Amino acid sequence: MSRVLITAGASGIGRAMAEGFAAKGAQIWVADVDQAALDAVPSGWTRSRVDVTSEAEMATLFDQIATDWGGLDTLCANAGIAGPTALIEDIALADWKHCVSVNLEGAFLAAKYAAPMMKAQKAGAMILTSSTAGLYGYPNRAPYSAAKWGIIGLAKTLSMELGPYNIRVNTLCPGSVEG
Repeated sequence: MSRVLITAGASGIGRAMAEGFAAKGAQIWVADVDQAALDAVPSGWTRSRVDVTSEAEMATLFDQIATDWGGLDTLCANAGIAGPTALIEDIALADWKHCVSVNLEGAFLAAKYAAPMMKAQKAGAMILTSSTAGLYGYPNRAPYSAAKWGIIGLAKTLSMELGPYNIRVNTLCPGSVEG
């Protein structure tokens, strides 16, 4: 049975990913900051309240996965936020940093902690959620676009680093979706 971790998996695209993997018989572990959404996921799924921007919380999550599951087959690094909508000169640095932290650093931390598990297994798959904004840009959304472009670069680099261990790394680039 495949073991799948999905960050921001309690709602939206992450929830759809979880439902799809569950329909194929996978074990599901959902990590999310939204406790109410976590409380609403199916009882058969493992759930953890985790802030993907906290290295300590991410390390604890992956320690728990190692203890409970003994490894991880698929990582869906899906956590993301829209961030500010404004002209670049009107974006506060704190808002820029928060958007980049959730969207890009969250994926980095997930991959950082998943990689050793998958390397030990000599197999795995990482799916990093980017966006069409990461392919083409998006006016008035500089931090979001920059972070999503960064996801694509991260995935390309990880595929080169982890490919020799039979670990696939891909990105999803959805367009706008209804919440």
